[in-house]
Amino acid sequence: MCRASLDGIRQFDNSGQIAPLDLHHEEVRAQFPELKQENLLEELHAVDESGRVFRGARAINEILRRQRGLKGYLAYLWYVPGYAWLADRQYKRIAASRYARDARGRLKARPTAER
Repeated sequence: MCRASLDGIRQFDNSGQIAPLDLHHEEVRAQFPELKQENLLEELHAVDESGRVFRGARAINEILRRQRGLKGYLAYLWYVPGYAWLADRQYKRIAASRYARDARGRLKARPTAER
């Protein structure tokens, strides 16, 4: 997860229960040896207090579920028929393009071939 995303989660969290970790640090990865670096680079992962691992859109839902107020109510959208499928597809579409975007979500200029 990029540092900009970590900062965004810290600002979004109103529960005090979310502890975003930068898994580029070896000592942090040692806490979660079952999580593979290549998988972490593909999708957001959330680990709850009992050790269950949630990935992608489901991880975002778990983060929402722990929020107070309106943010927490957004997690209930998961139970609307078709929403989980749609959220997963949208998450994968955004995740596939994240390396092509800067921290503000703007498309980066494509590198040009050297002549």
